[in-house]
Amino acid sequence: MPARPPGVYQNAKGKWYFKVTIGQDPLTGRRNQITRRGFQTMAEAARERREVLGKVDRGQLAATSAGLKVSELLDLYLDGMDADQNLALKTRFDYRQYADDYIRPYIGDRRVRDITPDAILAWQRKLLKEGGAKRKKGKDGKPGQGKPLSPNTVNRIRAPLSATFKLAVQAGMIPINPLLQAPRPKPQRKIPKYWSPEEARKFLALMEGDRTWPIWAFLLGSGVRIGELVSLRWPSVDLKNRRVRIMDFVSTLGYDMMPSLGKSRDAIRTIDLDDGLSDVLRQQKVLQKTERLAAADWIESDFVFTRPDGGQYHPMNLSRLLATYTTELDVPRLTAHGLRHTSATLMLAGGVPPKVAAERLGHADATLFTNLYSHVTPTMQREAAERIGSMLFGEDT
Repeated sequence: MPARPPGVYQNAKGKWYFKVTIGQDPLTGRRNQITRRGFQTMAEAARERREVLGKVDRGQLAATSAGLKVSELLDLYLDGMDADQNLALKTRFDYRQYADDYIRPYIGDRRVRDITPDAILAWQRKLLKEGGAKRKKGKDGKPGQGKPLSPNTVNRIRAPLSATFKLAVQAGMIPINPLLQAPRPKPQRKIPKYWSPEEARKFLALMEGDRTWPIWAFLLGSGVRIGELVSLRWPSVDLKNRRVRIMDFVSTLGYDMMPSLGKSRDAIRTIDLDDGLSDVLRQQKVLQKTERLAAADWIESDFVFTRPDGGQYHPMNLSRLLATYTTELDVPRLTAHGLRHTSATLMLAGGVPPKVAAERLGHADATLFTNLYSHVTPTMQREAAERIGSMLFGEDT
């Protein structure tokens, strides 16, 4: 019997098969292997193996990730995303949450090559109708279903999946990104929840005397983000010249607080203070000194707004506290971000130009800011029309 050629093998049933190892997969880094079975003789298996090797030499066969599943491709993209650190830490955290809650449970086990635009549309419809799988399991031990997702949320979830398939296109796994051919859900325009001037004054009046009053007053008067408020430090406060420098930021990853570079390129900014906001900060300084003397175990820091023990506030805890207070005081329920929206609408309704208001709030794009608060600007347009008309057609005074 002739010697067995390399790479050719016989199984327990007497059938022959061969293996050919191809170079490194450009996507996974693993060495790929072609295995073909079912040959009746050793010679047939060896001949077919030589033909495959010839195709490899001619470049007709190459290492591919054609059999990769969506979850495996997601892992490659997410790991590369963390290694490159091109995206903000908060964004990377959110992408992983989206992958675990909304992508893997539905299409994670499917082959990348089998995902069509129709499959993407079916996945989107399922999220819009049923929501994602809950991490907490039910009594039967299986994950329960979440609430239906909004079109805006589904559009955010598309981002990591689209980037993942872009990686597959670059590696030659698929010819085109299926998400490019699957229309996005139509975005919903939401008017932010906010208080009227009367509701804001009512809340502050009812909260007066509470130790948290300076927090709510500063949020309403300055329009800063809650992550900017809990990170504000006394060295950034200039009461003499009545201004505050916003330059320290924090993001929440789940419940963990992490230092951040800010939400936009214009996040670092200087905010001018009126007499009212200056007095708010002076009251906070007095309160902090009083609590420091009274505390048995004081946590030393230079944060402006602190807990009774001197420790830094958590943004989520402040939002929950605000929700409790608004319920008890019978004013419309708002999150801490709702106070920021209230500050924005108060500025616009008071005649502050949108560009100036956007700069004060740290918005990177004044146009997007104007679109977000377009429900307020018609009032400004009416006032402008009346003023122009008065100058052109009014009686001389």
